[in-house]
Amino acid sequence: MVGCRKLSSSLKTYDSDSMDCEILMNLQFPPLNSKNRGDIKGSMESTRKKSDLLYFEHLDLSANSFYGARQSIWRMDFEVITVLISHTFSCVFVGLQLLYVKKHSQVLPSVSLVMLVVLTLGYMIPLVLNIKALFLGSQDWPNAMLESRGWLKANEVVLRGATMVIFLLQFRLLQLTRAFKLKEGHQKGSWTAEKKVLYLALLSYIAGCLIALAFNRRRNEYGDAVPSYAFQDYQQHSLWGDLRSYAGLVLDGFLFPQILFNIFRSSKEKALSHSFYVGTTFIRLLPHIYDLYRAHNNAISVNGSYIYANPGADFYSTAWDVIIPCGGLLLCAIIFLQQRFGGRCIVRKRFRELEAYEKIAAVGCENDS
Repeated sequence: MVGCRKLSSSLKTYDSDSMDCEILMNLQFPPLNSKNRGDIKGSMESTRKKSDLLYFEHLDLSANSFYGARQSIWRMDFEVITVLISHTFSCVFVGLQLLYVKKHSQVLPSVSLVMLVVLTLGYMIPLVLNIKALFLGSQDWPNAMLESRGWLKANEVVLRGATMVIFLLQFRLLQLTRAFKLKEGHQKGSWTAEKKVLYLALLSYIAGCLIALAFNRRRNEYGDAVPSYAFQDYQQHSLWGDLRSYAGLVLDGFLFPQILFNIFRSSKEKALSHSFYVGTTFIRLLPHIYDLYRAHNNAISVNGSYIYANPGADFYSTAWDVIIPCGGLLLCAIIFLQQRFGGRCIVRKRFRELEAYEKIAAVGCENDS
């Protein structure tokens, strides 16, 4: 077959030259009835004269083939079902938290507004930007497959509808918490703690974002030196893609603002139901566990065919798939300890003694007045 290559500016003989199509390629593919992988062997040579500036010597080629389209379609079907189940359980967990705060309204001042804003924005932004849900890639993934069984596009609509339902439930929880805190506005300690959480969380998120951008720049510089035939593992990461991945990481650690709030407020209230913070954490961490399984049990995936645990929606790699679940479980354990022993049970003892001294001093001032 005839091959073409894009010419760099240093190899252009005329200003109008942009492609060199005087290339002969001979490729030998493995039989279709072979297993998923096989070796593609061949050669590439220039049909130009040796004196031509664009002439190059004979090159031998080798590559891996992949005939796993049917397996990838099965995987996509499975991932669609998994996303639907995850969204359903997310609705259930948020609904259980709504029932919990309605039954125990006294815990609402102990719920962090920053945490609820993070969760609400996590579902609102994809809907406002009219992009595919966080688990869906931005590429035209149905066309990447040889067949799609005709139902993936319909399920995309269902997934968006489920995301809308979760967003509405999450927004209702945020609205209830904010309204109760405004009604109980005389509790200045709660609002002071919210401001401290907001400042510290913003600083942490900004610092993390800058680190992510720095890594993106280093990967792009490394990617420039990688040959263009490296297909997927060495693709340059866009700024928008890294911001999306970092947003997914922030959502994975959604309990971080609540932990800070418990520390600043020294709250011992059971503000979050076990089903809410444990269940939501499990829903957020399950894609990383699945990504580990997928990486070790599947052959090469067709680019853009990810639906569940989409690499463009979070940090996914063997290292991240271990670090993020461990971090999520640690946050869950901290919330459990705080709701049982007090918000400052995880800090050093002298800080807890300082808190007790401040409370005694405040009570003494009130008695004197």
